[in-house]
Amino acid sequence: MTTSHDHPFLLTDADVLARVRELVGPAITDRQLWIMFVDGDGRQAPVVSPVSDLPPRPDALVPRLGALLAQLVPDLRTDLGRGSVVLTLERLGPDAPRPSDRDWAQALTDACIAAAVELRGVFLSTRGGVRRLL
Repeated sequence: MTTSHDHPFLLTDADVLARVRELVGPAITDRQLWIMFVDGDGRQAPVVSPVSDLPPRPDALVPRLGALLAQLVPDLRTDLGRGSVVLTLERLGPDAPRPSDRDWAQALTDACIAAAVELRGVFLSTRGGVRRLL
């Protein structure tokens, strides 16, 4: 088993996309959100948290999630910077982004902005693979 310290640092957007493709990969379940934490040095934290059974559209869960992330991310601060998060929506169905995927991506982005949480990207995982939404 490898740990986050065995992986290269996440310094670029391409690094982040590659890591999401490696860890989440093509979708195998419907309506799940993956939360990946990154420390201020650009190292992935060892915990990747799935949140299952997301509603079809964003709801009151999203601001609460932003508030929770705001409590966790300060622990990721290093001398080089603040911690951050990477969010990935996983769903079955067509590979092309749906309006509801874009609604989720925008709601998650807005929640992170409101909670002062640095967001490294919002991605979509479908059976066809992973792509960046925002």
